Amino acid sequence: MTSIAEPVAAGEESFDGAVVLGDQPLRPADVVAVARGRRVVLGHAARTRMGASRLALEGVLARGDTVYGLNTGVGAIKTQAITADRQAAFQTLLLRAHRVGHGQPAPREFVRAAMVIRAAGLAVGVAGVRAEVADAYCRALDTGVTPRIHLLGSIGQADLSQLAEIGLALIGHGADGAALIAHGYTPIELGPREAGAVVNSNAFSVGIACLALERATRAVRALDVSAALSLEGLTGNVDAIHPAVAGVRPYTGAHETIGRLRALLSGGALLTGARPARAIQDPLAFKVVPQTHGAARQALAHCDHAVGIELSSSGDSPIMLVDEDRAISTGNHDISPVAIALDYARLGLAQAVTIAGERVQKLLDSAFTGLPNGLRADPAAPDDGLAILANGAASLAGEARLLAQPVTLEQPTSGIAAGIEDRITMAPTAARRLHEMAGLAQRLAAVELMCGAQAVDLRGHADDLGEGTRRTYAAIRRSVPFVGAGEAPDGDIDALEDWLAGDELP
Repeated sequence: MTSIAEPVAAGEESFDGAVVLGDQPLRPADVVAVARGRRVVLGHAARTRMGASRLALEGVLARGDTVYGLNTGVGAIKTQAITADRQAAFQTLLLRAHRVGHGQPAPREFVRAAMVIRAAGLAVGVAGVRAEVADAYCRALDTGVTPRIHLLGSIGQADLSQLAEIGLALIGHGADGAALIAHGYTPIELGPREAGAVVNSNAFSVGIACLALERATRAVRALDVSAALSLEGLTGNVDAIHPAVAGVRPYTGAHETIGRLRALLSGGALLTGARPARAIQDPLAFKVVPQTHGAARQALAHCDHAVGIELSSSGDSPIMLVDEDRAISTGNHDISPVAIALDYARLGLAQAVTIAGERVQKLLDSAFTGLPNGLRADPAAPDDGLAILANGAASLAGEARLLAQPVTLEQPTSGIAAGIEDRITMAPTAARRLHEMAGLAQRLAAVELMCGAQAVDLRGHADDLGEGTRRTYAAIRRSVPFVGAGEAPDGDIDALEDWLAGDELP
């Protein structure tokens, strides 16, 4: 594995435009921004806190108090003392010993997100490390060189392996360290306790979670758009999105979804009643969009809340109690609140994905639309029209549902570290699966849009669509043309998916 030496994206960012750690709460949006190239610096308040914490730790060390991970080994060798003359070598050895990752290289955004989150956790000022350690992450991020770390290897009880690989780069070891140095970075020399602080964090899991939440939130908005166009193509019954529906059952997610759908259909013949619904009641995949998308929204909001707490917290052990002049061991490296919330988020998103897949199937079936099977332009022609899109939609929905299975109940072993470390969360798996599922959801929305636009054209309703669905239809037709008789549905769905991921989405 080699380092990726890519410059941070150029822009108008100045020192004032950087994300400042420790002076204000770090938000998921800040993590995403840094992951994509924004600068980050350590704030003055954080430096003050970290200085006081380090001074207290040095006092504890000088007194000879026994503190786990400071002057003892870790895990199964926690009773082994680390003498002063072995401290420097132990810091490097600890990082090398925990470099046990597997699998493919992690995406660049995942690594940068982990680095800023670990720096932010240190900036809380209870880990007992110098401000220079947090600075090292900021300086490394500023070079634009991203250490290559393995995607697998963490069980969600601190992302030890990934953070050890980053830590080795920060001290100048290996190809990653050499690449950083070549881009002007000066390696840091770690003192007592500092290697332990480098690895004792769930920053990798939380970083992926931030990126996954951003992607999943966009995916739900994309599914709103595709559902609205499907209602147009079906000539669906809009009573299901009447404001009273949310009023009599006031879930915030359903209320928001109904508002979104009505805005997308606003001004069009379907919502105004100029184009009557074809059926007194539509299939549930059309009828329960507010409830299902609403549940997904609330699950994602719960996860976002948990991640937000994590970003402004310390998961360190030990932590320094400056006022009490002592260090204590904690269990804050257990990231159950976030891991469970990630499972919940995937279960919520899976419901929205499932009904999107069903809407595609219904749009392609004449029994539900009154249009030719496969949305064929010529019912007498032998071609399939868009019928084959049903296969791909079912595949996407199936893959997404499989990713929704909870992972936090998995306990592959209780024998790690001689049975001491008998608890895991699988948080990185939970986060990666949400990120992947959100991508599948977005792709499925693109497939549904292709079908919805075809149905709109077959009905001749392109001129009386709603405000948002009209913009959506125009965007679709820029890359995906109407499929006429004897033609195949080979429009540029990748371009359509890119549009869904962009900022022009209604």
